[in-house]
Amino acid sequence: MTATPLIASTRMYDVAPSAKTAWHALLAEAHRRAGLHVTFVEHGWPTPIGELWARPGLCGAFMCGWPFAQALRGGKAYTAVAAVVPDLPGYEDQARYRSAFLVRDDAPWQRLEDTFGSRYGWMVRDSQSGWNAPRRLLARHAAAHGGSLFQEVKGPYGNPRGLLRALRDGEIDLTAVDGWYLDLLRVHDADALQGLRAIGYTDWTPNPLLVSGQDVDPATSERLTAALLGMHADAGTRELLRAAHVARFTAADPRAYDVLLDHDSDRSYPEIR
Repeated sequence: MTATPLIASTRMYDVAPSAKTAWHALLAEAHRRAGLHVTFVEHGWPTPIGELWARPGLCGAFMCGWPFAQALRGGKAYTAVAAVVPDLPGYEDQARYRSAFLVRDDAPWQRLEDTFGSRYGWMVRDSQSGWNAPRRLLARHAAAHGGSLFQEVKGPYGNPRGLLRALRDGEIDLTAVDGWYLDLLRVHDADALQGLRAIGYTDWTPNPLLVSGQDVDPATSERLTAALLGMHADAGTRELLRAAHVARFTAADPRAYDVLLDHDSDRSYPEIR
């Protein structure tokens, strides 16, 4: 029987061409050290990212932690290959991230609460950073405002670039974007954030992780994990890590992502409204 070809994707953090080049170079070296032949596949909006995660042969692709946890709860577990500790200010040597609520520089608001009654834009519903994390934080405010916080809610905008464009063009007044994505964008394409500022943040949670699909031999994933976890200690790969702004890879505990799943208090606010 012919083995399924192995594939990977860095779609989630290809914030600019230079970022994509850095991710591919870093992960390709990890694949090489693990003795694996893995092809990077092109994948982007408007194709839903869930289509990528359903493909056979997935081996070392970025996956959002919320759908990862949902799949685990539903009995369709992906293999957690590794998580990334970003080499960027604020991460405190942890594999974590949060979402930033953004407004235009000329907006009159200073706090998130000031924006209630404005127009909110969201990315996609299967995103922790672009939907679930902001929804859960906004749920804390919704009861005190009659269950609805915004004049209008618009989406999906598909990806962070779509949200930034809509905000800059005045289609929406407020949005929430993956803070790790924004930090990488500040390095690779700072002009994309001109005229925008953060007005608040969600809680820190475990960041998106590299996964393999159920059809990939666990021993194959273990080889890739071992290669990734050893890269920061090897002088030969430090420049690759530096170019991708990765301090190191760390083992990802699948159960750590349970924190992203709904609690009873969250279910009272299932939609951003």
